[in-house]
Amino acid sequence: MAETAKRSRILIVDNEEKNHGLISTILKDLPCVFEIAKGGREAILKTVSFAPDLIFLEVMLPEMNGYAVCKLLKENPDTWTIPIVMMTSLGDKGPKLKALEVGANDFLTRPLDGDEVFFKTRNLLKIKEFADFLKNNAACRSAETEKKTAELDAARQDLVRSEQSLKASYLETIYRLTVVAEHKDEASVSHVKRVGLLCAHVANQLGWPEERIELIKYASPMHDIGKIGIPSDILLKPSALSPEEVALIKTHTTIGGKILQGSQSTFLQMAETIAITHHERWDGTGYPRGLKGGKIPIEGRIVAFADQYDALRSLRPYKPPFDYVMAYRIMVEGNDRMGPSHFDPELLEIFKSTHKTFEKIYERYKDVPAPLR
Repeated sequence: MAETAKRSRILIVDNEEKNHGLISTILKDLPCVFEIAKGGREAILKTVSFAPDLIFLEVMLPEMNGYAVCKLLKENPDTWTIPIVMMTSLGDKGPKLKALEVGANDFLTRPLDGDEVFFKTRNLLKIKEFADFLKNNAACRSAETEKKTAELDAARQDLVRSEQSLKASYLETIYRLTVVAEHKDEASVSHVKRVGLLCAHVANQLGWPEERIELIKYASPMHDIGKIGIPSDILLKPSALSPEEVALIKTHTTIGGKILQGSQSTFLQMAETIAITHHERWDGTGYPRGLKGGKIPIEGRIVAFADQYDALRSLRPYKPPFDYVMAYRIMVEGNDRMGPSHFDPELLEIFKSTHKTFEKIYERYKDVPAPLR
């Protein structure tokens, strides 16, 4: 049975029985098995059931001529690779050209020449064997590629889930660390969330790409991380601070920078810049370096603006919370402690045109309870 399985399958389509025997006799030295069909419709059915490696196809057949059979088989994606040799007793060129037109691979004219039949059969079977090899190899490669692609997709999805989980844990750690710093001066825990959202809004108005907007959203809440190093009695002091105490509080910027420095994380790298520069002022009167105008990193300028707005709206040991109208007026017109010259003019214009968004963010998160209390 194993030997038979290796034999080439040949379908002979001819309504003359003597022609069946002639072809099988000519090909007796080739490892072949034969099947017979006497009409066109039977040839179609036998092609499906027998799956031949080569078809000898007579032109003149009952029910459906050989041209029609050949055309159907060559148009079918399941059978178009099967070599077809058409045969006829007609001696002119017309039948041969017609056979080639409908897709036949070769043509024989009766009376058949034994050597011609033998060598054409052998050559066409080799071509079919090679075509099957390529087809099977391509199918195996396609299956292997699909398998590898599925494995790669699964690995990529696992990586995405791992990255998302790691990012969530990372941001949770940042948030909790920030809350520790904020609790020292009893600022609302909601303050850090509002500052992040306000900064993201401003960055979006500036046309930043989505990834960078996300960076400042999660890096900006760490702007006061350096307050961990400031004594609570100074941070919570309700009365005026002495010059020495003011100087000490100002060091929270450089303390924060030292806490965050040297990280490979893009979040913490931006947070370091923000921690150091979020009290610089556009007019050069800020600290710790007295930077002026465009020399202040844009991240620091944005956080300075968002933080100042939120501070005006929030309760502090030294002031009551201001309502929306008063906060807007102070940001735009100034008061005895600050003025519009402290801010990047472009950011001030964004505030004027989108101040309703600032208000919505504050109102939405002003009553969020502190989760660690």
